[in-house]
Amino acid sequence: MTISPQQITIAITVFNRRDYIRQAVASALNQSIPVRVIVVEDCGPDPAIRSMVEGEFGSRIEYLRNPQRRGLFGNWNVCLEACGTEWLSILHDDDYLTPDFAASMIGLSQQAGDCALYYGRTIQVDDLGQPFSDEALPPVDWTYRRVALTDALWLTPFPFPGQLMNVTLTKKLGGFRESSYYCGDWEMWARLIATSGAAQSSNLVAYNRCHRGWDRGCNAVLRSGLQFPTSCVQHKRVLALLRRQGIQEVFDRKAYLSHHVLPSRFLLSCGPSLKPRLFRYHIGLLLVSKPPHAGYALFQQCVRLGGIWFVRWASKVWKLMNARS
Repeated sequence: MTISPQQITIAITVFNRRDYIRQAVASALNQSIPVRVIVVEDCGPDPAIRSMVEGEFGSRIEYLRNPQRRGLFGNWNVCLEACGTEWLSILHDDDYLTPDFAASMIGLSQQAGDCALYYGRTIQVDDLGQPFSDEALPPVDWTYRRVALTDALWLTPFPFPGQLMNVTLTKKLGGFRESSYYCGDWEMWARLIATSGAAQSSNLVAYNRCHRGWDRGCNAVLRSGLQFPTSCVQHKRVLALLRRQGIQEVFDRKAYLSHHVLPSRFLLSCGPSLKPRLFRYHIGLLLVSKPPHAGYALFQQCVRLGGIWFVRWASKVWKLMNARS
């Protein structure tokens, strides 16, 4: 199978990141092989963003604005409906692509054959576009690789962005789950892999801007206490897909928590502000997590002895110490 440039749309999702959107749009337009580019704004609070983007990029892009906010995954579904081509890549307004992204995906489709999902390698950068020292891409000894559903068992098999998905199949699967708080991408990638396979290029194709402040969207989900339960549910969904393929796997909470250790810092910083049921749920996760170091094991033992009251007390002390420093 060969994908042509005319079959590809890059959709940039926009809300209110005025500082980064120019770079995102420019990276989509400046591909070595030109493709269609649209901008889909999710009814953001800055009405001047549209005039700024259209004034700078003119007829090279098509700008769409939702009449009411759809949310993260709802806006991705708008991109699916609006792209008008067989293949779609979604790019967040603070991320950006390498000039060879489209060419790499076309080349990957020629090498790997028919798949529903193609993607390359992504590196995380800070607000200034500098790679994090702990996020350097390790060398690989392959040009491309086929991706199995087991690669999506523990977490999404690749970070955003840098993906190319088959629009017809994604729509057939119902699009992205708009009610998802956190795992709408992970869920769809797993379903696409299970249905028609996926492949990854060794080429660096995208940069993911990682805002490590608490105001970031995924950190808001973390503060709400929903990241771990929703991730656990998605892990079970992947296990169900594996069973349909004849791979008999059952949910093992201890095995899951060896891959997703609940950070003790989360309980100290956010635990007492959670709803009581979620607070108790996360304490339970901490108690069965595999300790990564002795300090974590000591904290676990203190929580076993002191329960929810110890966590509340420890949280107050931890916050007081951090405020002083």
